[in-house]
Amino acid sequence: MNARHLLGAIALVLTSAVSAQTPAPKVIAIASFGEHPALNQVAEGFKARLGQLGYVEGRQVSYDFMHANFDRSLVPQVLQRAEAKKPDLIFAITTPINQAAVRGIKDKSIPIVFGSVVDPVAAGIVPDWQHGSATSSGATLLQDFEASLAFVKQVVPTVKRVGTLYNPGEDNDKTNIDLFNKAARKLGLEVVAVPVDNANDLPQRVQSFAGKVDAIYQIQSNIVQTAIPVVAQVARRIRVPLFNSVYSEPLKHQLAGFHAVSYAKNGEHAADIADRILKGEKPAHIAPYVPKASDFDSFFSAQGLQAVGLSVPAALEQSPWLLK
Repeated sequence: MNARHLLGAIALVLTSAVSAQTPAPKVIAIASFGEHPALNQVAEGFKARLGQLGYVEGRQVSYDFMHANFDRSLVPQVLQRAEAKKPDLIFAITTPINQAAVRGIKDKSIPIVFGSVVDPVAAGIVPDWQHGSATSSGATLLQDFEASLAFVKQVVPTVKRVGTLYNPGEDNDKTNIDLFNKAARKLGLEVVAVPVDNANDLPQRVQSFAGKVDAIYQIQSNIVQTAIPVVAQVARRIRVPLFNSVYSEPLKHQLAGFHAVSYAKNGEHAADIADRILKGEKPAHIAPYVPKASDFDSFFSAQGLQAVGLSVPAALEQSPWLLK
């Protein structure tokens, strides 16, 4: 063998050795209910945090994103596609996707991490708040409604009755309404909860708040959050300040304010759990993450208040919560 061939053989051996030592990238399927700015923030926060933890996209990890376009009939297809990828882990976003995954993912060796789920216990995803299931754990969006309604009272001190819209067919919404009512009672507020199960009915349902509430605080509800611009438009027309549980930069001056769990942070906390699972920890040993005070964003808008005939309270004129 001449020198040239010898060098080539050595290079081939070294390349093979390096390849043998370099593990294949982890494959993570991301399955979401649909594309929405808030849900996209969950996915982006998840990927960004895993990057910080050393999972470089294209090297240590690869992602396959898919969604159901908010169509429940498409959810089984989305999950079948995710499972067909034989991923190391599925990141499932929203309660409907996770509930379907419990039943629909046949390969129980594939761990599932959830995000954008309010109450995984009520939804039947995990057995209790101290443990995951055999295949699943994740980060919740459990709202601190007492803090949210206290914030509304600070911005609108005269509030006595507060409205919200909810979907009676959604487990998240049932949990939220129960917690919302309990928090309101503690703060001496009356709740006017209006059911809605069809997005086309939203304008009329928001209109029904006219003369009945002093403010609206909109809980996390898929059917409503996908149409918040419509809710904001009608709320302005009936001159009722609207506060939301999901922050939206494009709508920051269309609403009176926000007291919201950060969806990006929700994705980050889900990534921390995914990292633990990818390193060998069992989902059943990992308690679902519950948001802390640092996970909430509080903002209010002078323009949003003025649009419904209100002004910024004197005590909040220099507040860091005031949106510019």
